[in-house]
Amino acid sequence: MEKVKAQMAKLGPAAFGFLAFFTAVGSFATGGYISLGQEGLVELAGKLRTEPDPALRPTHEWIEIEKTIYQLDRREDAKYVLAKFTLRAPIDSAEEVRRRLPEVEFALQTYIRELSSRELQGAMGLYNLRNACLFRARRILGRDAVDDILIGELLVE
Repeated sequence: MEKVKAQMAKLGPAAFGFLAFFTAVGSFATGGYISLGQEGLVELAGKLRTEPDPALRPTHEWIEIEKTIYQLDRREDAKYVLAKFTLRAPIDSAEEVRRRLPEVEFALQTYIRELSSRELQGAMGLYNLRNACLFRARRILGRDAVDDILIGELLVE
């Protein structure tokens, strides 16, 4: 016993902690193997490599409309707006939305060019712009084809 104590004093507490840690890990791993058995470990490994749950797959896709510069109401002095919109569409209708994106862009351009800079001011202006753009996108693509529209950037001169 004295011999063990002398060796422990030489090794120090760090070595003792290191030894205790690996003993605990080894006994846990061995205990896991014994409790599950070889078949249980193979089954557990197979569950870890399976496809993700279908409920976790994305249901919607974000489709960006490229940044565009619009000239506001031509009756005023030349005021310009830089805007970037993103449409949220269900996966099953995303391809149709991409195919008809030029029509949506044209409708948004026509609407924004008729606005005045006064109509884009404040939170209410952004709210009205978003709703009007969503209305136009749904009118072209169908009510279920577009769930939402995001205003990614809006810079008013």
